[in-house]
Amino acid sequence: MAEANPSAVVVPRDNGDIIVRQFEPEDASQVYALLLEGFVYGPESACNTALRKSLFGPVSYATYGGFAVGLSCLFVKERVFQLGGAALCLGAASVFIYMRRCITETFVAYCATARKTDMADIPAYYGIPASADSEQGPGGFWVAAIDSPDRRTSEVVGFLGLDYRVKADPTCGELRRLIVSMRHRRRRIGSLLVTAAIDHARNHSPPLKTLDLETSECQPGAQKLYKNYGFSVVSSRVMSLGSLSSMIVFRFCRTVAE
Repeated sequence: MAEANPSAVVVPRDNGDIIVRQFEPEDASQVYALLLEGFVYGPESACNTALRKSLFGPVSYATYGGFAVGLSCLFVKERVFQLGGAALCLGAASVFIYMRRCITETFVAYCATARKTDMADIPAYYGIPASADSEQGPGGFWVAAIDSPDRRTSEVVGFLGLDYRVKADPTCGELRRLIVSMRHRRRRIGSLLVTAAIDHARNHSPPLKTLDLETSECQPGAQKLYKNYGFSVVSSRVMSLGSLSSMIVFRFCRTVAE
């Protein structure tokens, strides 16, 4: 908590001070739960945004049409039309359910991969010193936390990593895993986390000269936040969400010195 971490930033708020600090091992369970909330199960998660978007895609429209035709066939007297209509309804519903299941499984797999890679051992991967006396390198992993009234426990309400290992270019760092709790949105927590990461990057410039990141069309809030901090889109790619759906992933970049 704040008193154990001299580099922490405490931001006063009427409904609880927000403490932005480096990740600590006891944060792990809350961080992993928040990862799933932010990407899969939260009402505004990337997964649920993708599911809502898929309702208006070509595959969904095709299943709507197929189901409507099949349903109309059920009211025709001829037995063959009734059987065909039932099969068409069942097929359309199966395709629709399969598409949505694939979308959900893609985001669940994304979180599972994160748990096995950079988030398996956050202090080691992101270069967080074991003690406050040790010097920290260009990487880092920040959490935003709200202390309980007795300051014995903290609720982690957001996090963001600065990955200095993933790039072959030693002058570039990548922001990763930005998540803010759904219950604490619109309290500028995302802004506090991005500010902390950018300030840290400036303190390590050189070697850091640029920051980049990826975010998707299913994360409009993150896109707006990054643009407000001077990031601009430099490229995009299509990411598969199973065999019947996809989304656009944008790469953003900015210089550290801005």
